[in-house]
Amino acid sequence: MGSSAVTAITIGLCLVLVAVYFASDSYRTMQNVLIITGLSENFYVKSALNFLKPDQTDQGSSTAGNNLNKSEKNNQLLLSPEELKSYDGGPDSKGLYLAILGEIFDVEKGAQHYRPGGGYAFFAGRDATRAYITGDFSEAGLIDDVSDLDSASLIGIEDWLSFYKEEYKLVGKVVGKYYDLNGKPTELLSSIREKMNIAKENKWIKDKNKDIFPPCNSEWSKERGSKVWCSKKSGGVDRDWVGVPRELHIQGQDPRCVCVKNYGPPSTDSDSTQNSNNGDIDYPLLKEYPGCLPTSESCAVSHP
Repeated sequence: MGSSAVTAITIGLCLVLVAVYFASDSYRTMQNVLIITGLSENFYVKSALNFLKPDQTDQGSSTAGNNLNKSEKNNQLLLSPEELKSYDGGPDSKGLYLAILGEIFDVEKGAQHYRPGGGYAFFAGRDATRAYITGDFSEAGLIDDVSDLDSASLIGIEDWLSFYKEEYKLVGKVVGKYYDLNGKPTELLSSIREKMNIAKENKWIKDKNKDIFPPCNSEWSKERGSKVWCSKKSGGVDRDWVGVPRELHIQGQDPRCVCVKNYGPPSTDSDSTQNSNNGDIDYPLLKEYPGCLPTSESCAVSHP
């Protein structure tokens, strides 16, 4: 046996060892090495290298399985709804996970709540996003579909997601309604996220308007009828000004009494710049109450 044969056999044994330690990656790695060293054309080396060549059918099947169970990008789990059931905290379970809007969290830290017998055990091992909002904890209600929920409900889901991200570890995604086989958001999830963003923006605008135009106090008595008035805490909004009552008319909404700051620079986007020390009185959607002095902090009104 010549020295080249001995060398080839030695390399072949090395290849086998590499196969043990590096599995499916060994063929490609060693092929590159042998091409660089010029040994790839040796008969014995070729024979040993072919021993490592993976079966294409098995390789494809293995790749598909890996894609479903692990995201290469962030090393997070990708589980089907059926696989997620194996993480319900029961005697033979693999762990204690739950999902909300397709995101999987390890809730072992709160095991007393989520394991069988706990108050929230029905959330474990599944994505029951809808139930967080509806309160329907039956099998029919413990589902992930939220496509028909209103804006306020979607904001509630966002709040729950924030809670779990703060309290528990995010470990993966559920492959199905909200994430694909590669852990990428589906069109449905993107649509829901867009609705959430719009809902949050609308809520921000509404809250901002409440700060600018807090509700009036109101009372009614048989003797004196209805009265509205302003104070530094009217409408539950603490502030350093009292304001004057005005009726706010917004398209699509019933008119309502609000307290309007009547001094200093305007805080709204009113086009009126006639008096920079007039507060928000010039806002175009405001109307005075008939028979009430413009500077009065209280007004008698003809309706409750």
